[in-house]
Amino acid sequence: MTWTREQLLDFCVDRFFKKLNAHDLDGVMQNIADDCEMRIPSSNFTYTGKAALHAHLEDFIQSFPVIHFRDFIAAADPEANRVAVRFNISLTDDEGEETHMSNCNFFEVGEDGRLEDILIFASAPLSKGFQVGNNH
Repeated sequence: MTWTREQLLDFCVDRFFKKLNAHDLDGVMQNIADDCEMRIPSSNFTYTGKAALHAHLEDFIQSFPVIHFRDFIAAADPEANRVAVRFNISLTDDEGEETHMSNCNFFEVGEDGRLEDILIFASAPLSKGFQVGNNH
């Protein structure tokens, strides 16, 4: 499937980040390929396959009642179906503790229109909401 630049950007912002903001796990998972891999090298986390990603994202959503991805700056390469998105994120846990980061995600979108690869560069160490589903 050939995607336009605008479609790729909307896909990553609307179908990934904004669905996580809304705690819409089913909506996010509809856009994840069965063999998708998500890596966060700075924290040594890898989630391989849809089941591991579901477990991770379910724990992430449950760990943070407030998730706020915002301030998106994105670039898309329609020929390669790849998108880079820089953003700010604020997470608030059940005890009211807040974490603020400025991160960057790199996405690869498959021919079937689902995410096949997600690489995350986080500006702060991650632990809570990231352990479940980790392959390491």
